[in-house]
Amino acid sequence: MATETTQPSRLRPYPISAQGSAADALAELVKMFGPLPGGYIKIHAQVVESVPVQLELQLSSAQDFEQWRSALQIASAAVSLCATTGENVWLTAESVFHGVRVEVTGFGVPLTAEQANTPQADAPAVAA
Repeated sequence: MATETTQPSRLRPYPISAQGSAADALAELVKMFGPLPGGYIKIHAQVVESVPVQLELQLSSAQDFEQWRSALQIASAAVSLCATTGENVWLTAESVFHGVRVEVTGFGVPLTAEQANTPQADAPAVAA
């Protein structure tokens, strides 16, 4: 039997119009950077007031990621190399474009997770 709670949920249903700024930012990205590689695009809904809507662009290669990183003028030092077990290694970086947080991810990094997770002594920031 389900139990009811009297605590209000922290999640709030925002209307789709709340995602309009991310859709507008995406349209402007298409207009400004149309020749750049396409990818899997997600617009995250705002579910709590402190976390605004965001746009996510997932690309299939490190080369595609680098083109977008450069276009959005994201510093190399702001790039993170991420890895899980096996061969899942990717690059990620964030920027703000037209007032909307944009996360760019590039998969297909030619490293193993073990290589990516090996600390590098005095290594400079990851360059895509």
